[in-house]
Amino acid sequence: MTGCAGQPEAAGQPAGQQAGQQTGATGSFSFTDDRAETVRLDKQGLRVVAQEDAANALMHLGIKPVGIFGGAPLNGNPMLKGLDLTGVESVGEVFGEVKMEKLAALRPDVIVSTFYTGDGVLFPGGVYGFQTEKMQNDAKAIAPILAIDSTKPSSHVIQRFSELAKALGADVDGGTVAQARTTWQSAVEELKTTAKERSNLTVLAVTPAQEQVYFAVPDLFPDLLDLKDWGVDVMTPKGKLVSSYYEAVSWENAAKYQPSVVLVDARGYTLGNEALKKYPTWNALKAVQAGQVGSWVRVSLNYADYTKQVQDLTAVLKRAGNV
Repeated sequence: MTGCAGQPEAAGQPAGQQAGQQTGATGSFSFTDDRAETVRLDKQGLRVVAQEDAANALMHLGIKPVGIFGGAPLNGNPMLKGLDLTGVESVGEVFGEVKMEKLAALRPDVIVSTFYTGDGVLFPGGVYGFQTEKMQNDAKAIAPILAIDSTKPSSHVIQRFSELAKALGADVDGGTVAQARTTWQSAVEELKTTAKERSNLTVLAVTPAQEQVYFAVPDLFPDLLDLKDWGVDVMTPKGKLVSSYYEAVSWENAAKYQPSVVLVDARGYTLGNEALKKYPTWNALKAVQAGQVGSWVRVSLNYADYTKQVQDLTAVLKRAGNV
């Protein structure tokens, strides 16, 4: 059976075997996802097709999918930057669209994605990457779907993907994965220490858009849940919520809150720091004036990227003053 589990091919390259290689694994596969759905197969070395977020997580753990679907072409997809995509087929490059004929041609044993709850869910039981219930059912007719809850703390999300990768045959207890986990744990401990030392600092996560500024409710975002648990004082907006996730205000009110540190949504389609400089009310934020601005990823899917995120915030907190 062709498979996808194996060791990184080179230092710093968290990829598994070439897509389609034999793993030589014997035995069976069993995993219960975060929807309490269990997939059991009487073989290992499974052929995996993954949604782009799940692919990011799995490839950093040593599992290389045979196919990926997402919102951008493979070679230009920011979720897949730096990963070895040799031999991986694209089965969808527009959000919510999956090419069923290509998916079927890859003969996947299992499809892996994530899901979220609350506002914005397209249909009951919807898994990320499928625009309609019919599309998801069509995919499920080709191969069973496993999905990880991406609204849990990021540390939990990564752990769940680690459990899945281990079930798929990856070595997540040693090698580069264990090293990455240890480095991340050290970074978290340093952040905890810094947060305790700088307990007077407040942090606000924002998603800036063309017409409005969105202030995040920290209890509903994976990375922010971790930060709160680690002692960072993440602010909760007090105004009327446009959804369970955000308070939205016009740009005239962008300086409504005055946190010590601002974390700016790092997704590619939000306003970046250069664009934000054109907004007078953004520059009215004292944290912005003091250069106390960091990035906010929203959900981290692997230890390497999460380590950088934690280290960057730690550096901002260490140099920040209470404005």
